[in-house]
Amino acid sequence: SLDGLRVCSAKKQRDRGNDNVQIKQQPVSYWNFGWVLIMIVVTSVVQIPLNFMAHGTTLQRGLWAAGYLVGFAVAIALGAWIFQRVHPVHWQRLTREDWQLMVKGYVFIIVTEIILNVVNNVFFGETSTKNNTLIADIMGHSTLTLVMLSLTAVLASPFLEELTFRGILVGGCFPAKMFWVPVIASGVIFSLVHQSDNIISWLVYALMGGTFAYIYRKTDKLQTTIILHGFNNLIAVAAMIATLR
Repeated sequence: SLDGLRVCSAKKQRDRGNDNVQIKQQPVSYWNFGWVLIMIVVTSVVQIPLNFMAHGTTLQRGLWAAGYLVGFAVAIALGAWIFQRVHPVHWQRLTREDWQLMVKGYVFIIVTEIILNVVNNVFFGETSTKNNTLIADIMGHSTLTLVMLSLTAVLASPFLEELTFRGILVGGCFPAKMFWVPVIASGVIFSLVHQSDNIISWLVYALMGGTFAYIYRKTDKLQTTIILHGFNNLIAVAAMIATLR
């Protein structure tokens, strides 16, 4: 019918328009790697106050702690602003399929981490990654550093790191049709910023970051990896605290 032809014609025009928009946006999106670099620097800078919380007067330590929390708040706000700039999205509720994928992803992370930790112990004599060892050492400096680092590891770092390594990197630096390249890139870069002293420890974080990126790419919902990352850190922090006590 005439109406049908008009609908088909309009749809084709919209498709051509969308294709043209994608073609124009794809070359520009690679400039977003600059935002990723900025956020990587920011994620490192916000950790600086931890080095000063165990020393000085009560007032000084309190001010460093306050600065630490404010720094995270500012960094997360900056990350959220950049994310919406490079990859505008509307909030979507999680579905049963999303939760199932998150559970599968977490099981994969735990199983691979157990296997790699055994390999790490056999070949390098290490029972934990260098990054986790450093975190446990900082936690042991004082009660204040223990509390602050525990809180941010569970409630702040997942937001900051997922905005950086999944939202801005995966969502903003690669075309939507590209899947495995951004997933692998996210895992590699995520692992590079976590201090590792051997290839096995590096693989632990690469596979973790890659899994987060896989889930994010499958769902296009950043809250999936924020929740999963936070839960993973919660279990890790609880295990560290149990060891310290």
